[in-house]
Amino acid sequence: MDTVLKESAEAERHPRISAVEKRLGIPHATFYRNYPHLIEEFKLRTTERREDRVVTVDLPPTPTETIARLRREKEDGRRIIAVYAESIRQLTLENEQLRSRVQKLEGVTDLTRRRTTRT
Repeated sequence: MDTVLKESAEAERHPRISAVEKRLGIPHATFYRNYPHLIEEFKLRTTERREDRVVTVDLPPTPTETIARLRREKEDGRRIIAVYAESIRQLTLENEQLRSRVQKLEGVTDLTRRRTTRT
């Protein structure tokens, strides 16, 4: 029983008497018929474990904590925007290079270059 209670606590799930039966290799009906005192003890320990859990209430953050959190979020946002801006810049340059190659391969005449060379 101790092992089942410990494992269920670690896995954060409700302990089951069927897990105890499986561990012991005893069929469900036999366990209930021959070991009712163990079942009662298991139920009692399960209830105690639930009651022992401390219910924590999250207090609202203080204004200082809120300001510090918002400043961190602002800095994180600025860093992310800088990374995105650099990525967009690189993609724009790559797009222009690819477009230029395709136009050159297809024999497209760039009118802006043609106009500037005539002047």
